[in-house]
Amino acid sequence: MRLIKQLGFVWATLESWLQLRRLHIPLAILVILITLVCLLQPDYPELKNISNQTGLILILWLVLGVTFLMLRTKSLSLICLVSCAVLCLHLKNASNISLAAPKVIVDQNAKFSICHFNLSTIQEKLDTELQLIDELKPQILVFQEFTPQFQDQILAHYDSMYTDYTEFVRMDDYGQAIFSSFPILNKDTFLIYNTPVLRIRFQVDDGRIIQLISHYNLPPITKQYKEDSKMVFSQLGDFIAQADEPVIYLGTLNYVSWDNELVKFRYDANLNDSRRSFFPSLSNSDKSLFYAPVDHIYYNNFLECIQFKKVDNKSNQKIGIRGEYQLIRNEEVFTRAEE
Repeated sequence: MRLIKQLGFVWATLESWLQLRRLHIPLAILVILITLVCLLQPDYPELKNISNQTGLILILWLVLGVTFLMLRTKSLSLICLVSCAVLCLHLKNASNISLAAPKVIVDQNAKFSICHFNLSTIQEKLDTELQLIDELKPQILVFQEFTPQFQDQILAHYDSMYTDYTEFVRMDDYGQAIFSSFPILNKDTFLIYNTPVLRIRFQVDDGRIIQLISHYNLPPITKQYKEDSKMVFSQLGDFIAQADEPVIYLGTLNYVSWDNELVKFRYDANLNDSRRSFFPSLSNSDKSLFYAPVDHIYYNNFLECIQFKKVDNKSNQKIGIRGEYQLIRNEEVFTRAEE
């Protein structure tokens, strides 16, 4: 009973404070400024960290909007709820235009699965995590940050599990290895502004050929890294947009899905995002609430994403991502292009 009285006193105090007009303007300005930061994404590290938490801020505005309404502060409530709606539209615009569920699989030979992992993420318990990956049985398995430290163990582990593979080993974060259950017809590694990009073409069971492009993008923590990322994404976008066959593009890009730079690249390249949703979590990590995904799998209009999910280890910590895709009929591709 005493606790209820104390809570009632706190609530009444808040309500009386919020009736003071001089508090309305600074609170309203703060909400509007943070919302603008999420939309405009100024190129400053501190402000970039704020825009990376757009999902959390959206939820915060919703909670505050309802709270202010209950506290009879309608002007602040309106500003918070409108800001919440604006951020919702912003995230919707940054996602796929169509959120319709994929069609029923009609041809098992036209579907395949892909997993992507960073070896630096799983290196502490590598043997255990590799066993977990084996249980997923992906038909295409991509490892990034493939350094000499992991080369012998990874190749020995997967040598007999996959029919084909390609690799390029680097001392830095750019190294990659791709294992495939399908025949790899072409393998190519090319440089864009000194950034290596790995490309393969493999043939699925129904005979059609798919192009897979994988690259690791350094975190945009310096001005030079940011400029390099823009130039790489610009050239890659033009290259992928010209493809007349199914394309999968994946990697650790170190940008969140709603970052304006990544959204521009995806639209320029005519790619779709496999990740349809993201919600912050408090699971087993003191920093997971502020975690935002920076690893992605994109696909073009020749393909359809059946399923996409993050891969968690036994400690409920994210270690990678997994996607399932199916090829679509040619007439559907042309219909989508016209739309």
